[in-house]
Amino acid sequence: MRFRDRREAGERLALRLRPLRGDRAVVLGLSEGGLVVAGEIADVLGAPLDILLTQRIESAGPSPTMLGAVGEGGLTVWDHGAIRRFDIDPEDLTRLADGAQAALARQVGVYRRTVAPIAIAGRTVVLADDGAATGTTAHTAIRVLRARQVGRIVLAVPVAQARVLDRLAREVDQFVCLRPVPWLHAVRNSYRKFSAIADTEALELLHREPRRPTEVPR
Repeated sequence: MRFRDRREAGERLALRLRPLRGDRAVVLGLSEGGLVVAGEIADVLGAPLDILLTQRIESAGPSPTMLGAVGEGGLTVWDHGAIRRFDIDPEDLTRLADGAQAALARQVGVYRRTVAPIAIAGRTVVLADDGAATGTTAHTAIRVLRARQVGRIVLAVPVAQARVLDRLAREVDQFVCLRPVPWLHAVRNSYRKFSAIADTEALELLHREPRRPTEVPR
């Protein structure tokens, strides 16, 4: 099954998440692409929408490999298996991590200049992304949320590699995945349309007026 685009994937996830209505949940998009998915969920739940900013740490070269991720608040999570497989030099890891931190700081500057983080301590948080291939970014986000003392974490992704999903499921209170697959080389392969999301489009989602809870087609 391939999704038409991120909005359709978000609508399908929202059907599964309707029991959270009235739970004072907050919906967070993990990255700009995840924010599009999260926006559809927030509409159905009548919940506030925000973005949880992270940045991938990737190897250089024509086919970058994800080695870790950094999140708001300075937290860094490494994919030690990938680091061992590709025998990455410690000095290179430091340089790549510094680059990711600088990129994250630029992201924070763009978004937090006009969009203050929503208070989430003690609340149910729906963490949504457009897919999970390695789970490293989601793992970082989950640790960031735990550090911010949220009440419950519900992970919602349209597609994920099964073994990654199994690992992430142990880190959250609830998870919803529409399409667990044995192998996921790239999230984009699960979509017919998977265009890059510009900062301006993401900011429009965050600045829009909250909508009344809606129903999505069955």
